Amino acid sequence: WADADTWFERQQQEEDMRRLEAENKAAMLAAEELHRKQVAEEREGEKEEIEIKDDPMARAEAEVVGN
Repeated sequence: WADADTWFERQQQEEDMRRLEAENKAAMLAAEELHRKQVAEEREGEKEEIEIKDDPMARAEAEVVGN
């Protein structure tokens, strides 16, 4: 019986480890996706700033909208 209990406990531990690894992997993927979105948004913001600096009409429009 001791062997059966040990085997069952080992199976439970392995199942728990697989579940934890899956949860951890899902969390890591979600964090990576969030990071990618944040970097993309920062790049878009930089592009808009550069476009406004280079375009006098856009700069004037930004000043009017800002005030």
